[in-house]
Amino acid sequence: MSADAVEITLSGPERAPLPVSVAKPIKTISEAGKAAQSRISDEAASPVKASEPTGRTSTGRPLSPGDAGALRYAVSIVGHGALRTPLHSWERAWDWAMLSHLREGGTHRGAVAEKHAAIYTKLQQDRAARAGAVVKFAALPWITRVRVGKFPLAFGAWGVTAGEVAYLASPSHPFLSTVMGGLNGLLADAVAAVASLASPVALPAAGILGLAMIGGSIRQEHDRRRAQMRIRDGADVGVMQDGELLPAIPISDCSTPQAAMEAVRRALAIEKISVRPLSASATAWGWEVVVQMRKGQPGDITRAGADLETLLDVREAGVLTTPHRDRRARVTLRIVESDPWADMPSMPDYAALGRSVRDSIWLGQRLDGAQINTAFASKHSLILAASGGGKSILLRSIADGLGAASDTHIWDLDPSGVGQAPQAAVMGRVALDPEDCERALTDAVAIAVARTRLLRKLGMGDSWQATPERPALAVIVDEYPRLTSAAREAAVSLLRIGRKAAVFLIFASQDAKKDTLGDSIAGQVAFRAAGPGLQDWQADLLFGAGARSRGWDPGRYQPATSADSPNDAGTFYVAGAGEDMALPMKVGYMSGATAQTRAEQYAAMGLCPLLDAGTLTAAGLDEASVYVRTDADEIEAAPVTLELVSAPIPDEALALLVAIAQDVQSWSTEWVPAAELASMAATRMGWEQGKTAEMRTAALLDAADIPSRRRSTGMVRPRAALLTAAGRDLLATP
Repeated sequence: MSADAVEITLSGPERAPLPVSVAKPIKTISEAGKAAQSRISDEAASPVKASEPTGRTSTGRPLSPGDAGALRYAVSIVGHGALRTPLHSWERAWDWAMLSHLREGGTHRGAVAEKHAAIYTKLQQDRAARAGAVVKFAALPWITRVRVGKFPLAFGAWGVTAGEVAYLASPSHPFLSTVMGGLNGLLADAVAAVASLASPVALPAAGILGLAMIGGSIRQEHDRRRAQMRIRDGADVGVMQDGELLPAIPISDCSTPQAAMEAVRRALAIEKISVRPLSASATAWGWEVVVQMRKGQPGDITRAGADLETLLDVREAGVLTTPHRDRRARVTLRIVESDPWADMPSMPDYAALGRSVRDSIWLGQRLDGAQINTAFASKHSLILAASGGGKSILLRSIADGLGAASDTHIWDLDPSGVGQAPQAAVMGRVALDPEDCERALTDAVAIAVARTRLLRKLGMGDSWQATPERPALAVIVDEYPRLTSAAREAAVSLLRIGRKAAVFLIFASQDAKKDTLGDSIAGQVAFRAAGPGLQDWQADLLFGAGARSRGWDPGRYQPATSADSPNDAGTFYVAGAGEDMALPMKVGYMSGATAQTRAEQYAAMGLCPLLDAGTLTAAGLDEASVYVRTDADEIEAAPVTLELVSAPIPDEALALLVAIAQDVQSWSTEWVPAAELASMAATRMGWEQGKTAEMRTAALLDAADIPSRRRSTGMVRPRAALLTAAGRDLLATP
């Protein structure tokens, strides 16, 4: 079978009666074009089976002789049909003689199908022999009459026939094989046919035959016109081919590669995109179909993605387009019918692997089944996703892999006040407000500058060699656009000088704007990840201009809207993690509780090294100034000095302190979260739980001068201060 033809085998209700050639030009029928044409009865014109329901009553009406439009139509088809009689007759004759049903595309123009070659040869020989015998027998009464001018014809006809008989008796004779093998009886048949024209009945027979041919040609023209002008409903949208409407085929009805190729071809043809299907392969989640474009650009298919999803009847973002880099005209379409990440592996356990910052971190699984692993050593990164897109999950996976490395020191910076709270145990520094983030980034620049001066002195060559004694510094900066202008300038400086000093940044944001996240950031990062809900210009920042037309289209995926509606959260396009292929990746999921357990395990194993003293000294810093290894979740190590104040506590605040004193005394740690205090207050004071209770509790405790501190998990207050203000004995049992 040639590459230009496919044979359709469908499992659904839409079945093609004959093989369909994909090499033929295809015309699409637009709604406007159909409305502009004459309204003709759907039932009378449609070549589709009459038993197929249309879903509504036909809007056409039957033609009548008194209708001027019908008369014009009749004159037109009679005229065109009569004029095209020779062409139609020639086509029919060749279709009959050449056994078109055994050829590619069901037409005599196609090559003989390889699997039908033997059958074709045998049928052709039998048909030629039978035709020659019938014609000779019919002409026998006239060609044997010896009349003037007829004897040469009879002699020639029977002479050639005698040669055929001799050739059949001795097919290996060189002369007969050359001459008679080429003629194959056609000359004798032609002579007999010419001689038969002298018969008295030949002229009427020829006239009847001619009228039949003209009538058949007119009917063929009529069927072709009616097929083009019929009025169809939305369920029968398709493409016209050889006067027949080929409807769109849902991909779920395809059970063979040939059927999938034809379904894709028809869907693209309806969108006025002409392609030649090359191959198709079934996957666990759907189909991969490779097509070659006859004109246009791969971006035409990408822009038609939403319409293709409707025509193929798949889920949203169920048609993915990947242009080939080496062959611009070729495109791979991946049609997703089921969950492609149903077989996602679990997160690897890094605890006992003796990891380094140079080791790869598993991030997730790509649509084609490839596992995405990459190392972040001296690799700046940028992660963008809309709110609910799964950005925090991807950061959590990266932080988990870096936290398990014995030669990596991590800082957690988040001006929005959230940070990577579950993994605080592996964070050497936590900054949760814009000013602290600015100081941290300024210190990181100083460390990078100092290390560039120490490279030659330590004999490290061109770049800093991270070891447990001199670890790399990974700075995670979440919500980059909320940084102060000075902090952003420090981050840009760090991008330029930090890589060789083993100081690398991992940026993340959910609401990046063009004025805060431009080429100064996106153009200098090696690892880029784009999650659900991004706009086209944001994808262009990460993957270059025209990213969507090249298949990088994260905006088609929807972020989570609630815990009950995860949608496509965690689906990312990534570049800089091995082969850059425009296919989405699903991030490996790790819950906050699991991340906290693993982080505490890494800390207990001593896998969170301190920055080396030589670097800090060269940078003009000390441990206290940079909060090196100051765990925000272990503030108990820095006790708060309680001072009795002379100012009296307001009555309402004192009443609150007395009411919650028993609950506070039962608290197991020395620092009580503000959220827990609000819950205690609402329960004891009869308030409604919620934000109002939190704000009211905070205001009363502030009025009582109860100190507070910000931790990675939120605000906390010292248990001792709360009990002292309430007049409780710290040693008393609850």
